[in-house]
Amino acid sequence: MKKTGTKNKKRRPKGTGSIYYVASRKRYAGQTQVDLGGGKTKTKTVYGKTKTEVADKLKELERQSIRGEYIEKDKTVFYDFAEMLFNEQLELNEVRQSTYDRKMATLKMLSAISDYEIQDMDEKTIKNFFIKNLYYSQSSIDKMYQLLSFVFKKAVSKKIILESPMRDFKRPKSKQEQIPVRALTIDEQAALLKVLKENDILYSDIMLLAVFTGMRIGECCALTVEDININEKTIRINKTVSRGVFGGASINEPKTKSGIRTLYVNDEIIEFLREVIGDKKSGLLFKSSNNKLVTTMQVNYSYTKAMKDYHIIDSNVFGKVDLHSLRHTYATRCIESGMPAKVLQKILGHSDISITLNIYCSVFEKYRNEHLAIADEYMRSNNLAIA
Repeated sequence: MKKTGTKNKKRRPKGTGSIYYVASRKRYAGQTQVDLGGGKTKTKTVYGKTKTEVADKLKELERQSIRGEYIEKDKTVFYDFAEMLFNEQLELNEVRQSTYDRKMATLKMLSAISDYEIQDMDEKTIKNFFIKNLYYSQSSIDKMYQLLSFVFKKAVSKKIILESPMRDFKRPKSKQEQIPVRALTIDEQAALLKVLKENDILYSDIMLLAVFTGMRIGECCALTVEDININEKTIRINKTVSRGVFGGASINEPKTKSGIRTLYVNDEIIEFLREVIGDKKSGLLFKSSNNKLVTTMQVNYSYTKAMKDYHIIDSNVFGKVDLHSLRHTYATRCIESGMPAKVLQKILGHSDISITLNIYCSVFEKYRNEHLAIADEYMRSNNLAIA
């Protein structure tokens, strides 16, 4: 006969729930099963000086299990886990070699904490690390912040940790003075061109090509004879030279698909390129003295030395002048000549027009104001006024 007045209680698995004394440990012990997810369970044993302490520990484990909050003890080291993730991305072709190299370089910047076990890292660990490293550039801080966020998010999904220590952690701001890279003034550009044309400056051809096409230096270094179409007056850009995390240089695809593009150039640039090609039939357009790839670092050294030796930079103009200023200079002259932002975006290989507008917003603003002034003067000269 069915009994009434009783509730159906979920039975504990056999051997769990009871609390017993373990003489060899001089402690009380108790066991319970925890849910590991995916239909898997595990029996856990806890110890305590008293039965009450053991009972409390068992209740906490059961609470974590019911809520899906139980995490197994894991000794995975942050560096090892991050490296494994990046290797998987590379093997699955989710990232290019150049992207992998940049991520590994950023991981090396985290060496002060990357040898910690992931479960031992908390928000305080991350905060203390950044406090000691706020003199990195904002770009470097952003890369470290993004890498930490990515790796911890993956650690959560793999159930190594319950929640990411980056969850409520805001992106730190660099204490390094933020001086924007600027374009060369017209006078500076004229002075540089004179120096490059009249003196024996190493890699001057690469610098000239960059300042008259807006190409990135890595893109210039990766050009081959086959990329130049003399008859069509075009330069095909579909690769770049980048430096690996362990040194050395290699040719890789551009960072984004928009980096792959065709530039239409004028007769002067075509004649310049014809001279650079000379009797070459194929292969790299530019080579170093030892017949290897030219790297951005090599060009930068020569450029910086020339700028200093020939006193080209006007110190009264605010902004930082570096190798990337050649690209900025080309873009600035294009804007000053009236080129629309959308056209410039395609030439520079930006993935989104907002990138073009954000980088050159001050130049566009100046150009807009100048043309508004011209329009105002035109209306005034024709006695057209609001009042």
